[in-house]
Amino acid sequence: MISGLNGVAAYLDDIIVTGRSTDEHRRNLEALFDRIHNYGFRVRLPKCNFLMPEIRYLGHIIDKDGRRPDPEKVRAITKMPQPKDVQQLRSFLGMITYYGNFIDKMRQIRTPLDALLKKDTRFEWSPECQDAFKRVKDVLASPLLLTHFDPTLDIIVAADASDYGIGAVILHRYADGSEKAICHASRSLTDAEKKYAQIEKEGLGLVFAVRKFHRYIFGRRFTLLTDHKPLLTIFGNKKGLPVYSANRLLRWSLILRGYDFKIEYRSTTSFGQADALSRLISEDIQPTEDIVIAKSNA
Repeated sequence: MISGLNGVAAYLDDIIVTGRSTDEHRRNLEALFDRIHNYGFRVRLPKCNFLMPEIRYLGHIIDKDGRRPDPEKVRAITKMPQPKDVQQLRSFLGMITYYGNFIDKMRQIRTPLDALLKKDTRFEWSPECQDAFKRVKDVLASPLLLTHFDPTLDIIVAADASDYGIGAVILHRYADGSEKAICHASRSLTDAEKKYAQIEKEGLGLVFAVRKFHRYIFGRRFTLLTDHKPLLTIFGNKKGLPVYSANRLLRWSLILRGYDFKIEYRSTTSFGQADALSRLISEDIQPTEDIVIAKSNA
């Protein structure tokens, strides 16, 4: 019903209308009301809120600055008792996973809890589990904010790798030079990936980042940051790849060539969020990801 309407989104029967200004917001509202009328529907006025500077929507507080977890939902999580079995633990982890984009070190913190979900593992609540349970609650209760994505602003994607994990962040760069996070992502390295040379780990981090943030960056110009200088030549040279590049790096370079970016170097000391992410990753194992470059039916 709302297809084609500007600034209108819906989840089931909950509809949200946005606008960059009061006039734009009113126009979007009027367009929605016309569409509702044409479909023969009605709305219940007591259930509606108009021209709100801040709203609660799907477990988030949304305002002009960005989005953050709903304090009421966070309060419900922080009051949850210690899980007594796997089913209760899955319920708790499901709730905190919903807010994973806000927490840059979620995977590290919850590692002892995830270990209890492994096949043939006896459910024993250790001091490490209790500490992880408390830390997750404490982090969720801290101030968390992600800025809104704006395709008109400069987009930055940063990635970094440590011995055990890779971390990525997508940010906006504003006119004053400040940078604000839109979303975080991270994962641990598999046993095979831990054996990669450092340049390969760094390359893997960049590929992980663009895959993770594909919906934000595909078809748009963005800046790709790395703190590993050799990758500037391998991934930044549009004329051809160095003949000495490893096959794995060549394959990743082909993946990255599907995106419109400029790659820049930033020193580790000023790398910021992505570097911290990678070094906070735990050693839990993630499945290997494959991507099809070309397929032949011959």
